[in-house]
Amino acid sequence: MNRKVGILVLAVVLVFGLGSAVSAARPDTIVIGSGAEAVGLDPRLETDVPSFERINVIFEALVTFNTEMELVPRLATEWGFSDDGMTLTFWLRDDVLWHDGEPFTAEDVKYTFDWVLDGDNAAPNRALYADIGVIEIEDDYLVHFHLDNPNSFLLNNIARMPVVPAHHGERGDFRTNPIGTGPYKFVNWSRDDIMNLEAFNDYWGSEPIHPYVQFRPIPEASTRLLAFEAGEIDMYQGGMVPQELPRLEDDPNIIVERAPGTGYSYLGFNTKVGPLADVRVRQAISRVINREAIVERVMNGIGTPGVSPIPPTLPWFSDDVFDLGYDIDKARALLEEAGVWGEDLTLRLYTNENPDRIRIAEILQFEAARVGITVNVTIEEWGAYLSRIQDTEDYDIFILGWGGQLDPDRAMYRQFHTDGPNNYTFFSNARLDELLELGRTLDPTTQESIEVYTEAQQIVVENAPYGFINYTEEVLIYHPHIEGITVHPYSANSWQDVHLVRKN
Repeated sequence: MNRKVGILVLAVVLVFGLGSAVSAARPDTIVIGSGAEAVGLDPRLETDVPSFERINVIFEALVTFNTEMELVPRLATEWGFSDDGMTLTFWLRDDVLWHDGEPFTAEDVKYTFDWVLDGDNAAPNRALYADIGVIEIEDDYLVHFHLDNPNSFLLNNIARMPVVPAHHGERGDFRTNPIGTGPYKFVNWSRDDIMNLEAFNDYWGSEPIHPYVQFRPIPEASTRLLAFEAGEIDMYQGGMVPQELPRLEDDPNIIVERAPGTGYSYLGFNTKVGPLADVRVRQAISRVINREAIVERVMNGIGTPGVSPIPPTLPWFSDDVFDLGYDIDKARALLEEAGVWGEDLTLRLYTNENPDRIRIAEILQFEAARVGITVNVTIEEWGAYLSRIQDTEDYDIFILGWGGQLDPDRAMYRQFHTDGPNNYTFFSNARLDELLELGRTLDPTTQESIEVYTEAQQIVVENAPYGFINYTEEVLIYHPHIEGITVHPYSANSWQDVHLVRKN
């Protein structure tokens, strides 16, 4: 073949190949890339960010967080606490319809939170709402939450619980075929492929600009980036290929936005398992986490090294805590003190298909070998992995992350209280329980609140149920033809205003 002819044929193939990819992202459809498939679509049951990326387009909470992390109205127009802090009242919108055309009322609000508080139901975040005693309906659009105990952070938790319809909430397929009040309604879902949503024409807020939204789960970050650059998806947040970020930021045909995140990645220890029940072994493993190198080399400068469970953007953050920084010699000394130095210590580490977590697992495997610990790594699909950590005790160590840690209660109570619903490490400390219970009753603007959570952080870091890896940074990437979107510090809320996005 003549060389010029060959080049011409290749160019034609590339143009038509790219053209077909671009056509996949239709002009009437906003196509969003996601780093994982949703586990389900029932806000009462889900706990993971990929699920809530979809949920927060279909459903709405009473209040929500905007991109400035301020609480703003959604299904409620106003709210307020009584003078004694024991009653929280919501004034509701009177022009909201469910996707089946039925009106939204206070009965739906009461139903949702009563369901979560009912011990016979499998609500994983029940503890976050346990201080709610009785929910009183005054009329269709006025509802009072009477509290058994004061809770300074309850409103933040309510902002993360979208309301579900009382007349559909018991339906057996609700988790996979939901009805909400959001700007887009559920159409269909081909798991691990595509979820289709359609504009709800009777939405109470601004009418959705585009008739369709489509979520595409693409777990492999480099594959997701290729799909984006080929025009198959319009935008995505999180799961960036760190090494590609400088190139993308320099590309005038791509828009990249960054913001400090609201969470962290961590190494979790099953404190009930053999040597991991010894705090010195957990401290030793935490000592071999080379946090600075991980942020620099794996994350390419995205985020910062981890210190404690409270992000540095919060006033309760304290870096003046027990130092468990990278130190191979101290790790060996701790293992020797624990009596396991030189033993055949083998641990099972689980993680999901996230490529950054896989690389972190490989680094940890190498560093642990330097102190005589063999780490066997198992990589699982997101849903199966989450089920392992949430529903079993069949693991030694694992890599996970938390987002939306917007106050110290959210960042610590679920994870480290003895009865915390997400205490996957089975850690228990009586003094920590006391502090976390006290913290909920304090004015969060006081020095006493700061001191309580400083001590709580000290206990967590020193006892090492987690080895903190890095604080997150949110990265949003989109094409210039997309308008009306900006990076959200809380990734679960990234697409809650997608109905305002314009695709030119």
